[in-house]
Parts: sequence; structure tokens; C-alpha cells
Amino acid sequence: MLAETFWDLFKSLPHWEFELFLMILFDVVIGYFIWGVIKRHIHKDDKSIEETIREEVDARFAELMKHMHEDTGVDHEI
Repeated sequence: MLAETFWDLFKSLPHWEFELFLMILFDVVIGYFIWGVIKRHIHKDDKSIEETIREEVDARFAELMKHMHEDTGVDHEI
């Protein structure tokens, strides 16, 4: 059995070629597909947060208009 040391692997060109191949495969190719899924999920969350904020603002605005309507005593809708 042949024992390889760190320095043997450090000097070996095929070893570095294999390392680069693995880095490209896992970091770039798989990362590209995973990033697409993550980006869609983030975009979906952004939309739901935006809708929640819009609903909250609309509810507060409606409450403010109701109080203004009660304070002025005007009988018409705004």
C-alpha cells in the first residue's frame, strides 16, 4: 500500500485538477440551481410581507378616516 503525504498531493497536478473539478461541480453548478430555488422563496416572502404591510396601512387609514368622520359630524362618505 502506497502512503501519500500532504506534500505528495500538494505537488500533484492531477490532484489539483480533480479539486478544481469538484469545486466547479458543487460550488457553481449545484449552487446555481439551489440559488434559483432560494431566490424564488425570498421573492415569495417579500410579496407576502408587502401585502401584510399594505393591509395594515389600509386598516389604519380606514380607522383614521372613521375617527375623522365622527369628529367632524359630516354625514357623507369620503
